[in-house]
Parts: sequence; structure tokens; C-alpha cells
Amino acid sequence: METIIQEVADCLATSVNAVVLTGAGISTESGIPDFRSPGGLWSRVDPGEFSIDRFLQNPGRFWRLHLQMKASGDFDLASAEPNAAHFALAKLEQMGIVKCIITQNVDNLHQKAGSVEVVEFHGNFLRAICMKCKMVEPISNVESRLDNGDEDVPRCTRCGGLLKPDAVFFGEPIGSKSLMMSQVQSQKCDVLLVIGTSLQVFPAAQIPLTVKLKYPPAKVIEINMEPSAMHKQVTDILMLGSAGEILTRVFNCVQERILQQGAMQSGRN
Repeated sequence: METIIQEVADCLATSVNAVVLTGAGISTESGIPDFRSPGGLWSRVDPGEFSIDRFLQNPGRFWRLHLQMKASGDFDLASAEPNAAHFALAKLEQMGIVKCIITQNVDNLHQKAGSVEVVEFHGNFLRAICMKCKMVEPISNVESRLDNGDEDVPRCTRCGGLLKPDAVFFGEPIGSKSLMMSQVQSQKCDVLLVIGTSLQVFPAAQIPLTVKLKYPPAKVIEINMEPSAMHKQVTDILMLGSAGEILTRVFNCVQERILQQGAMQSGRN
């Protein structure tokens, strides 16, 4: 493993535009369940509850389910804290190594860890958005109104439109801005870190294919507990294990390499 850590660190340290694609697996170490694995969220909640059609048919039912999931801890994103993987990526961005994180997660943990250049491919569940005027507010405000019995179906305080979590539900398109930004980053990317994603959900799963098909192709480094569905097609370096542990070691190795380079340059001067 140490040899592979060194190889990955070298790839990152010499990269021009390293991009990261993350999925639910990076946040499981923060206590947030993934969706598709045994014991994941979809084993306890019907995924159809997160379809836009069902939401529009009965928004009150969805919001009651949302409060139940939060109270039970099944999907309490507000209480979750970033883990070592999130912090390592934020530090790599601060060092100028990672240029952008494209995340399929809706938990806000990359930003909470200090990452700035984050594309929220599937939105952010800590915000609520008005489906009419598009005003955004913290979802905690909506939860308070529901808990207090002020509303059964939350409405926009500005226009009275229906509020929903600012996340992409099944049956909804990916936001045009997120799609465009991910496409731009895919074309610029020379190293792609794929972390905690099974690469089964499109169009996000298209990103590794895109970076391999462009010229010159990017190097794809995958960090997962189990190989992704596309690892034979796209992955150049596969690392299986805890994202927090692996990324911490990679960051330390990159930092050591950069410090050594700085010392060598100082010695020449």
C-alpha cells in the first residue's frame, strides 16, 4: 500500500488540474448512511419517497417523513461533522493541488471541512428552495416551523410557493450550472480522484468516462471500500479501504514531497 500511496502522491503533486468526484461512501465515516449498500438508506426508506412526482402529489407526507428520519438519526445531516477524508481534501485544495470537488452528496460536509471550489451535483439538503420564485433558506428554518405546528406544508415566506429541499429528486434534471461546471472541470482535468462512489448513477458516472476519452486522457485514481462498477473501464490506480485513512496518508506524503522540493530549491539559492 505504501508504494501506491507514494504513486498517488506523485500524481497529485505533479498535476496541473486535479479534480475530485465524491459519493456517499466518503461520508459514511461521518455517520451518514450510504444509499445502496446492505443497511443503507434505501433498505429502510422507499426511494420512491424521494421522487419529484410523489413529492408534488403529497408534499406534507414527504416533510413528515423528513422530520421522522432526522429524529431517528437515519438522515440527520445537520448534526454530521466532516471526517478525515473531507479535511484531507480541503487541505489539498488549500495547497493548490485539488482545483475542484464535484460531489454527489447533499450533506455540505466538504464546505464544512473548508473546501471552497465545490460543485454540488445533486444539490444540498441543508437548504430549502421555493419551487416558484427560487428563494433559498436554511432547511432548519423550515423544520422549526413544522415542529412548532405553524405549517403542515411549508410555503415560501416571500411568494407563498411550495418549498422542497434544494436537492435533486428522482425525476428531476441536474441543475444546468452544476452540469456545466462539471463538464468544464472534466475537460480541464489531468488527474481525477474518484472517492466513495459506486459509479452507478448517471450523469455523474459519466465524468470518469469523459476524462478518459479526452486527449490527453486524465489519470483516474479510485478510492473505495469495493471496486466501482466502472473500475475496469476507467480506473488506473485502485485503492480499497477507508477513505479517511488513505487520504490522510496521501496528503501527508504530498506535503512531505512539497516540503522537500522547497528545501532543495532553498539549498540551490
